[in-house]
Amino acid sequence: MRVIIDLTDLLHFMEVNRTPMGVSRVETALVEAGLEEGAPPLFEFAAFAPGQGCFVAFPVPMLQALIRASRQGGRVDAPDWQELRQAKNAALAAAPPFAFEAGDRIVALGLTGANPQQLRRLRELRQQGVVVCALIHDTIPLAVPEHCEASLTHSFAEHFLAMCLQIDRAIATSDCCAQDFRLWQRRFLPALDIPVGTMPMNARLPASPASEAPELPAALRDGRPFVLCVSTIEARKNHLLLLHAWLTLLRRHGHAVIPDLVLLGRPGFNAKPVLELIQAAPELRARVTHIEHAGDGLLALLYERSLFTVFNSFYEGWGLPVTEALSHGKLVLAPDHTSLRQAGGAAALYFTPQSEPELAELAWGLIRDPDRRRRLEAAIPERMALRRWRDVAEGLVTMLQAPAPPLPEPLARLYFPIGERIGFEQPLVPDLPELPAPFTLLHQLLCEGEGWGEQERWGIWAMSGPARLRLPFPAPPHGRLILMLEVSGPPGHASTVRLRPIRPGEPPDPWVETALGAGEARLLRLVVPPCEPGDLLIEMDTSQAVQPPGEGRALTLLLTGMMICAEAQEAVQLRYLSARLGLDAPVSVSADPA
Repeated sequence: MRVIIDLTDLLHFMEVNRTPMGVSRVETALVEAGLEEGAPPLFEFAAFAPGQGCFVAFPVPMLQALIRASRQGGRVDAPDWQELRQAKNAALAAAPPFAFEAGDRIVALGLTGANPQQLRRLRELRQQGVVVCALIHDTIPLAVPEHCEASLTHSFAEHFLAMCLQIDRAIATSDCCAQDFRLWQRRFLPALDIPVGTMPMNARLPASPASEAPELPAALRDGRPFVLCVSTIEARKNHLLLLHAWLTLLRRHGHAVIPDLVLLGRPGFNAKPVLELIQAAPELRARVTHIEHAGDGLLALLYERSLFTVFNSFYEGWGLPVTEALSHGKLVLAPDHTSLRQAGGAAALYFTPQSEPELAELAWGLIRDPDRRRRLEAAIPERMALRRWRDVAEGLVTMLQAPAPPLPEPLARLYFPIGERIGFEQPLVPDLPELPAPFTLLHQLLCEGEGWGEQERWGIWAMSGPARLRLPFPAPPHGRLILMLEVSGPPGHASTVRLRPIRPGEPPDPWVETALGAGEARLLRLVVPPCEPGDLLIEMDTSQAVQPPGEGRALTLLLTGMMICAEAQEAVQLRYLSARLGLDAPVSVSADPA
């Protein structure tokens, strides 16, 4: 019973970032723990290769090289990283397809649901007996959308729904995160109950490579004491509260007493007010150091030299910098909410969320009384038990391999609307508190095979390679069926559309075909013989795909919508056709010899 790590999210992160942060730090820590030298490997590794349209076996040496280089830190445009990134892409393109077996567990360590093609392959793996799992880090864009970009909230809502339509089980990084997952999963799909376990991350992150000899930034080399805050500079982390508390301390007690403040993290959503405040207040301009990038070696040195640390936010899935500070033997001040009490245990010092006076008073207590600070530091090992990441990874494997009741197939988690239009356009995600309707993603569940392209604004292209539609009929109407397909031909080329139904328990019906002009939009009316309950497959012949001028892909047809009903439901067909007046008159083709 193998556990296969889906590296797709981590490899995508490495396309645009180098230094791991948040989710990517967790991913790399789990990967390294699974490959710990001297211990049996816990995982195998696969990644979705868009160029091949399938999951491939990603080479472990390349994965280890990427993680080593990312942990050294540095700029994403550095020549050594660019060279390694190109080697990564070449390795992904050349890797052989991964050989899955029934009973395998595939687990996405980061966000899954972002790529419909990847999800199609996961659905096909489920049909082969593979158990599809996901590690849930948080539901922050749903829980506190006011602290996220609107585009992130929209995409996360869509991806979360897509994930809930696909997976067999979830593993959350904290008890709070598990509760949030249950809440939002049932808000999207009330009749579904995806099993969710908890993988607490109370562990020491891997030590820095021994070869690293980091040096503090120039602003910190004069030996002045400082307090450290490790966090992306973004609205959700509320650095403004910390900065105003530091201003209070500086103005109340003076520069000679209050240590510097070091902010380590890249600017993110709505970072501008934070950076502007640092420049606008003379005290902060003189006493705050902002570091955007730090490899593991420099990060460890900053923890070692700091007096203590502060971590603030409005909402967390775990709060990795809290546990990380304690693992370095440093006290951490944190707000008492969501998962942070679990991340810091009895060793962290907590303040009322968003209370600047309490934060300032807690910090002042540690600054003015070094003996108390040292006593509290010495008690950290007794008050907070920290595991190895190998223990975390082994616990993950145990949870994934445990038996669980089977869940409905993805298509069975949704209502299939006979007699209603199913659009294949890019779904419109509403603003919260309104949630995207599960029905808006139904079209993505119908497409099967490597021949389908990515979701586009107006539909999905059938290109070259296998392309089918799977239409579930638990109790189909008696008599013949009518399938309406809204299609467009490739631009610049006339083409021929060839389709055939494959009815449950029957051999494939004959191919039917019709001609399409270059870029022509048509409505095809396919007559399907009577069929038994089960899944009706509509297979498309993509062998004649063409490559239009300026287009890098070979295209067969663009599918923008469909409707299926009984032939006897004439009123349903008329209503549908009335709404499709923008298309040409339907071309009727029949797969029924009668």
